[in-house]
Amino acid sequence: RLKRLVTRRIPVAICKVFVTRFLQTAITKGQLVLKLNDGSILAFGDKSPCGGDAHPVTARVFDDWFFVKIATEFDLGLARSYMSGYFLIEPLDGEEDYPWTLRSPTSSKDESNDVIGDPIGLTRLFLLFIGNRDAGAIGLRSSKQHTYANALSNASGLALSKIGSLINYLRYKIFMDNSERGGSLKNIHAHYDLSNDLFRTFLDNETLMYSSAIYDAVAAPPAKVGRPSPGLVFKGNLEQAQWRKLDTLCDRAQIQPGQALLDIGFGWGGLSIHAAKNYGCKVTGITLSVEQKFLAEERVKKEGLGHLINFEVIDYRAFARRKDNQGKFDRVISCEMIEAVGHEHLGEFFWAVEQVMAYDGVLVMEAITTPEARYETYLRSTDFINTVIFPGGVCPSLHALVDASYHWSTLTLEHIDNIGLHYAETLSEWRRRFNAKERAVRSLGFDDVFMRVWNYYMTYCEAGFRSQTENCLILVFSRPGNRALVPLSEARSVTQMKSLTKEEVDSWLE
Repeated sequence: RLKRLVTRRIPVAICKVFVTRFLQTAITKGQLVLKLNDGSILAFGDKSPCGGDAHPVTARVFDDWFFVKIATEFDLGLARSYMSGYFLIEPLDGEEDYPWTLRSPTSSKDESNDVIGDPIGLTRLFLLFIGNRDAGAIGLRSSKQHTYANALSNASGLALSKIGSLINYLRYKIFMDNSERGGSLKNIHAHYDLSNDLFRTFLDNETLMYSSAIYDAVAAPPAKVGRPSPGLVFKGNLEQAQWRKLDTLCDRAQIQPGQALLDIGFGWGGLSIHAAKNYGCKVTGITLSVEQKFLAEERVKKEGLGHLINFEVIDYRAFARRKDNQGKFDRVISCEMIEAVGHEHLGEFFWAVEQVMAYDGVLVMEAITTPEARYETYLRSTDFINTVIFPGGVCPSLHALVDASYHWSTLTLEHIDNIGLHYAETLSEWRRRFNAKERAVRSLGFDDVFMRVWNYYMTYCEAGFRSQTENCLILVFSRPGNRALVPLSEARSVTQMKSLTKEEVDSWLE
């Protein structure tokens, strides 16, 4: 009894007080409800609309150790509590109660179950956190926001968590560095070599692209004249949207027949195959994932494109040092690979591209980016994504990318597109497909914990993009004076198309 008192009851009681006081300060908008095992209910917030809906987010807490994990590890503690099954989010009463932006446009199937709870509810939870985190930030300089106290950005008011957060941060910096001497290889292996069959359960069936799609979309009409649109309405399926994204990348790169293309981080070969097959270029792809290379080569062989595509497992820095690669490539595309580079190594990436790209070459980079206002805080901490999902990962700010290109290369930023809202829809579709294939996932040896981890991952990211507080940018870099980019100055690329009339919007929505 004494042991349980010391190791369980006292820590829970202390941490419960800390977390309760913290949430009273942190959650001022919307409502978060905690249902505890003893029948008691804790409620936080003012019940005002926040995070996209006016309904409370209700968490059923099954194990009071939930409070200890949050008090000692903050956001990572929340993630690990969910992974361990300490809490689940309860579903709302009816489908119509959910914000329309979070509902599936084609399916009304409920994904909730006793293992993962309500996954859409997780998205609502994160949107609630984001809405409260960003309240009151107006007027604060982005360069100084990391110095201001903010409960949901830097755990201000939850002092106990600083210890656990520091330990997690040190572990991240020491053991998850993306160095060329094995760090990058180990980190890539931890995620991308899980199982090719696992990724097949939720990626599109045709391209196997593990990055944002671009849907056919239009802004929904505002509820009142003069108010902003509540969000995008998306048409088409994931397969169509991924083909559209591949064509967009190739268009931004202005790929011409016969050119040499370097695909850095080629995944399962979707972009390489599309570029070779439809644009007539010769592709070299590099990766650190053995599993991905194996499946990508099978797909190339099936398409009969072996004479146009060559894949290799090698670090981008080692590849750039080869003399026979100097100035070899007319075009370089990096699709959501930069996040695996790490902040300290961004310059090395641009140096590598500088070495291998022809003088009039073009670099197109699709990058998940963190807004500048949060970037300094982000670099000083760890989170669920860069610790559990993508070890060592960093989603750089746009400023960090441009600064790295300036200091390490002669490349300049020429063009930019933001497809973040499309990523939110992509992630929600991945989640629906993943949960629909639960039996197949379990047959691969994955358990309850993994089902929760993957749902937390997809909803966590979806909320960032849905709230437009995380971005997915398509960036075009080249050396100054590159005439190959003249087409990107056409009216279609630099102006907003004429707005649809109300009648046209109504017809499109039908």
